[in-house]
Amino acid sequence: MNSSSAAVLFLFFIFSANPFSLSATAAKEPVLDTDGEELRLGTPYYIQSAIQGAGGLELVSLFSTGIPCPKIVAQSQSTNGLAVFFNPVDSTDTTVHLSTDVNIRFPSFDPYCRSSNTWRVAPYSTLPGHWWIANGGEIDNPGPQTLLTRFKIERVEVGYKLTFCPTVCESCVTLCNDIGKYNYQNQVLLGLTKGDAWPFVFVKAFKAIEQVVEKHSE
Repeated sequence: MNSSSAAVLFLFFIFSANPFSLSATAAKEPVLDTDGEELRLGTPYYIQSAIQGAGGLELVSLFSTGIPCPKIVAQSQSTNGLAVFFNPVDSTDTTVHLSTDVNIRFPSFDPYCRSSNTWRVAPYSTLPGHWWIANGGEIDNPGPQTLLTRFKIERVEVGYKLTFCPTVCESCVTLCNDIGKYNYQNQVLLGLTKGDAWPFVFVKAFKAIEQVVEKHSE
């Protein structure tokens, strides 16, 4: 058994798991951005905290740990952070819906770590203590690596939450964990959590840039 397969199997034992059937999937309801419009394939968005002033998301290398790769998704110190693209796993869908598998990626390739900027759940051994959200995900190679890149968006009281709860097949057992924030070595990093999700909103990248320009021109 390779290390990727072992990591996935270990996830199944660590986190509570329950059977999931495709027939139990919620009716398709689109995820909305801050303009009240549907999240769309190919449109860049900033994932920003629903709590005002908490900033967007970016990738950071934790050089002080001696493990600079993969890079970990973290809360940015700037207002917007980096824009992301959402890719529904269902290739026939161009709209992001609640409770459906979606890949999330920062644009371009990471030359330092020589990896994609697609989000994934990093192996526990990457930074012991949590299952961190990192770059380096694969989306076109079916298997354990692609399982770790399937996220969902769910509605919460204020905004939305991100979860790791991959839908694979009728007979598969799936993990369901929220994505929350952890303070780690002067950084605020994203990782899997149970019942402590951080609320987010989605802002069109060009919209956020326009707002910044308008603010500086006043």
